[in-house]
Amino acid sequence: MHLLPFDWFSYADRIAVRLVVGRDERVEEGDSNTRNQIVPTNTAYAYCSGLCYPPLCGNLSTGFSFLLFSDVALPNHFAINEAPLAFISPSTLGHYHRAAISSDAPGCATQGRKILERNGTIVDAAIVTLLCNGLVNPQSMGVGGGFLMVYYKASEKKAYALDARETAPSAASPNMYGGRDPIERTHGPLSIAVPSELRGYYAAWKKFGRLKWAELFQDAIKMCRKGTPITPTVDRMLATKLFYNKTEGRLKKRGELLIRPELGSFLERVAANPEDLITGRLVEEMRADLAEVQSIISLQDLIDYEPLWRAPVEMPLRAWGDECPSLRLLTTPPPSSGVLIGLALNTLASYNYTDKEGLFDGDGVLYYHRLAEVFKLIFAKRSFLTDECCMNTEEEQFLRKMMTLPGADEIAAKITDTGTHNLSYYGSIFASMTDIGTSHVSMVGPEGDGLSITSTINMPFGSGIVGSRTGILFNNEMNDFSIAGTTNFFGLPPAPAHLIRPKGRPFSSMAPIIVTDAANGTVRLVIGASGGTQIITATIQATYANLYLGMNVKGAIDSIRIHHQLLPKTMRYEKKLPSFILQGLKDLGHEISESDLTSAVQAIEVANLPCPGHSKHQCLLVNADYRKGGDHDGF
Repeated sequence: MHLLPFDWFSYADRIAVRLVVGRDERVEEGDSNTRNQIVPTNTAYAYCSGLCYPPLCGNLSTGFSFLLFSDVALPNHFAINEAPLAFISPSTLGHYHRAAISSDAPGCATQGRKILERNGTIVDAAIVTLLCNGLVNPQSMGVGGGFLMVYYKASEKKAYALDARETAPSAASPNMYGGRDPIERTHGPLSIAVPSELRGYYAAWKKFGRLKWAELFQDAIKMCRKGTPITPTVDRMLATKLFYNKTEGRLKKRGELLIRPELGSFLERVAANPEDLITGRLVEEMRADLAEVQSIISLQDLIDYEPLWRAPVEMPLRAWGDECPSLRLLTTPPPSSGVLIGLALNTLASYNYTDKEGLFDGDGVLYYHRLAEVFKLIFAKRSFLTDECCMNTEEEQFLRKMMTLPGADEIAAKITDTGTHNLSYYGSIFASMTDIGTSHVSMVGPEGDGLSITSTINMPFGSGIVGSRTGILFNNEMNDFSIAGTTNFFGLPPAPAHLIRPKGRPFSSMAPIIVTDAANGTVRLVIGASGGTQIITATIQATYANLYLGMNVKGAIDSIRIHHQLLPKTMRYEKKLPSFILQGLKDLGHEISESDLTSAVQAIEVANLPCPGHSKHQCLLVNADYRKGGDHDGF
């Protein structure tokens, strides 16, 4: 085994390395030979793939040893499964000098990269990447859905938030599903909200696009006509007539082509006449498709829809001391869940795991316990959040408090390290809807801009309805609203803030995030996730591991996760979590269940060190979550 001291070190391209962080009293500062030979007694693992660097924040010098291991088998006492967070997936850590894209659909980041190389803006590239995502992963997103986007323009040191979330039809009402089959909430015409994806693209392009609108659709049109191979992710969820092999009378299989000629022709018309999305032929075609299946969405609903440029949420992130940079979190306001990410990070940051008990003492029980308790407390608050446009004074004050450090201190004060509590302790008296699906893209552009965008049609394959004229697979976003007159399994009524209202935007777990250096305005991290309610917990865990535990984005994304959303009362965990952690959590009163968590995080970190072959101290480190099989690209 080849051991390297942790330091600024000569870079070997594409070599995978593992970083072991351990506290050991035998280490003498400055004695590299001793450092290279000791076996840390209490060990937690982080790792890098291709590039290692010091943590962004936190004092890891006194009493810590750092060892880098080349990618060979470790002896038993370094077994990866002995460390709470550690897991090395097949995904790669990309390192790019000027621009980077992370997408959860294979091949789509490359299409976006080509747009940037043609001098397109980051918004141009985002549109192209998302159009591709919707064709490769049609179960997650597409032009029949909607999105939330936060964009940071470095030259202005200013953030912009675009809400292109779907809306309820004007004919919708809180009791519209009364007496109906529950399946109508999730499938079929009554589950469809007003589609907004294309209108959102057009609004973003008009404000920040540079290339011609029509150029952005050429790759997607070709994909529709030539077909896209069915990926393993799609194969696991095959459904709807899109995937039926008429010749053989069966569902299509992995690797077979999905050809969508009607959608290709529709996108060709969109490329030629985008204004027709508002009042012309295109919106009439969409209405005809919806009328054909007896949707209550009217032509006027489609015409009246407006993407909203909103003031972004800006939250200070807690630092551990004077040596830590002052960071700022940027995200979209409600109906996004972005504010919950900031609240959780500021709560967790009050536990300094580099100096205190918890993660680095070889026992991650307390770390995961605190994570679960934070999750439960923020999900309780989630049920009181609503669309920012419709908040009353009390709700506005509630939101503003969540954006402050004192608000996070209140959360931390309710966490008991010795056990869990009953439901009422966490503050929720309402049932909260569970969304699913989604797709995410993270981007950093050559001008230093950052863009984080999450798109969805809600549940896998949305409503299951495909327009005969447009080829659009329509969303089932109405299921994101709470349903009046019902109770959930636990007897809780629906959250009033989440009830259906005409033209209302349903609350969402989508949480696109950008973190900047508050002092100089540079982007430090662009991150977001897909996976319904797991978006929130996955984004929190990956962001915290990167910003506060010193892991690079691959280590942070690969890390073993848990999920808790208060209801149901069970903590879900990935099967790689060690047995001693599980027993410790049960001893603290947690109900636990093994699960294949499906959230997928896409992240780009702007590291203050040179990329291979460059002298400038900036390198874009990027990873696409192995859980969904996406990829990254850049230059």
